[in-house]
Amino acid sequence: MNELANINTTPHLNRSKVKQTALEIAATIQPANHFERVGMSFIERIEAKVRAAIREEVRIHPSKGKTLL
Repeated sequence: MNELANINTTPHLNRSKVKQTALEIAATIQPANHFERVGMSFIERIEAKVRAAIREEVRIHPSKGKTLL
């Protein structure tokens, strides 16, 4: 098997929970569309936003102490 296929491109996410949540929200917000699947590009965009949020939280955190609060 190709080693690149085993690389987790979304290490900060529980993909199944992201998919489940996205489909639940879609059913509420856009019930006429009947979405049934979530593409990997959607998951990867969410991963990028999570990484950016973490990066921003660390950036704005005061630089004292040993714990990110």
